[in-house]
Amino acid sequence: MIKSILERAGHRVGLIGTIANYIGDEKISDSSRTTPESIELQEMFYKMSEANVDYVVMEVSSQSLKLHRIDGSYFDIAVFTNFSKDHISLKEHSDMNDYFNSKLQLFKMCQRGFVNSDDFKCERIIYEAKNCMIKTYSIDNMSDLTAKDITITNSSVDFKVKIGMKNERVRVNIPGRFSVYNSLAAISVAISQGVDAEKIKEGLENLLIPGRSELVPNSKDLTIMIDYAHTAESLENILSAVKSYTTGKIICVFGCGGDRDATKRPQMGEVSGRLADFSIVTTDNPRTEEPKKIIEDIEKGISKTKGKYKIVVDRKEAIKEAIDMATRKDIVILAGKGHETYLEINGQKFDFDEREIVKEILKNK
Repeated sequence: MIKSILERAGHRVGLIGTIANYIGDEKISDSSRTTPESIELQEMFYKMSEANVDYVVMEVSSQSLKLHRIDGSYFDIAVFTNFSKDHISLKEHSDMNDYFNSKLQLFKMCQRGFVNSDDFKCERIIYEAKNCMIKTYSIDNMSDLTAKDITITNSSVDFKVKIGMKNERVRVNIPGRFSVYNSLAAISVAISQGVDAEKIKEGLENLLIPGRSELVPNSKDLTIMIDYAHTAESLENILSAVKSYTTGKIICVFGCGGDRDATKRPQMGEVSGRLADFSIVTTDNPRTEEPKKIIEDIEKGISKTKGKYKIVVDRKEAIKEAIDMATRKDIVILAGKGHETYLEINGQKFDFDEREIVKEILKNK
């Protein structure tokens, strides 16, 4: 979002993130991790400097902060969107306190920050990052920038927000309440850089992000959405968003990654069982774990709800079953993979692009 707005304002922008790394419209590499290793990161900065980039927008992961990948880097602005239970495992963060303290380091490495004041960790960030000038944004609580009069449809959100002296109507083609929060963060950064309201609105309205509430076009007029939701909170966000506008059934296909926080598995099961009309529990990057064991953990949560569900270990078959039962009034949510085009099993990545799989299934339907 920030990249799109700054480019509309005429700036040359570099992007380093989970999906890929860019200089302007040119993709310089796919991402193997959210934040590259330190040497690779500095090489990217050098390339961007040589290409006369005005801004670098990057995702700084908690893991990269903990492992000192970004030591020696200088940041002008840091943004905090939300804090939820994720990345807790032997290979990542030992507990939530370690996770948060790692995130917090970013605000000790920059001059200015923007924080979501609806998140319960906001006050602690403001207290701890004493040398960082922090402003806030929100939907519910008092803040420096607040969204009002929010409308959510199956393809977009729009809301009012004060930019300069005027209340502006902003539209983003990514449905869900979380899109409003992300937009507010981007708008906060843009305002701080002197971008005018029209460029901000253009940048957000023309934005498309692979794997984030991404609708798969098809000739059958079925609503099939691919989303990266892979935590209980993100799954609840997307299911709650579609529940507010879908007139038919919500059919959710999801799994949980292996070698990651196992406690989120029953939590995700409970969320889907509670919010979806029908859940299909399947495989999602089992890595070195047995897929059936992961699914058993998910089932512990979903079985506590009244939600209808089915277990289909093969993810392609799970997608096919979801599409087969869907009508034009329904929505099929393929959660967890998002922009990823692979399944990771026992250290190997196998081609698995859900867009192509959906096309193949519908071709034979």
